[in-house]
Amino acid sequence: MILDNKICTVNISIDDTYTIGSPDNKYYDVVMNPSNLRRNDLSKTFSILIDLGYRRYRIALIGSYLSCDSDCAVLEDRSLLVLQDDFLIKIDVLGETLAEVKRIDSFGSNFGIFRIQKGYVIYGEIEITMLNDMLEKQWTFSGKDIFVTQSTKKPFVILDDAIELFDWENNYYKIDFKGNLMEECPAK
Repeated sequence: MILDNKICTVNISIDDTYTIGSPDNKYYDVVMNPSNLRRNDLSKTFSILIDLGYRRYRIALIGSYLSCDSDCAVLEDRSLLVLQDDFLIKIDVLGETLAEVKRIDSFGSNFGIFRIQKGYVIYGEIEITMLNDMLEKQWTFSGKDIFVTQSTKKPFVILDDAIELFDWENNYYKIDFKGNLMEECPAK
């Protein structure tokens, strides 16, 4: 995943070779392990390359094995907000520091985070979660089944004024940004 703004360019990928505590790890300028995972814990490491133009550095961000690297982050000014399953990690890209860590109370795995006008929407396996700018939960929405599909339909799409969802059984849902169900169509 690549993000950029006036301050920096960020490239996030998965480092399949990283082992917690191993001397064989790739060189990283900063290692962040907000969940305090240990060597034998199931984990996944995001390799985050931050290019400030005048300087580049790499962060190893260790988190849940269920973390997904597509749609996993939002870059705003000097803050990089990264979703690793049920953890949100805010990184100050200029200070190379961990600014905030927050655990999300949710059912199932979380796949992606998206910025909308009044906060953030988290696309999860079982729940869609809305957070305000302070990363506080505002609402959740669940369907009849998990929000992944067997068809070519996209299970999660953000529109200008709503979110469209399909679940495993091919049920359709349309919700507004307040979590209200606007439209529902059972699978045919």
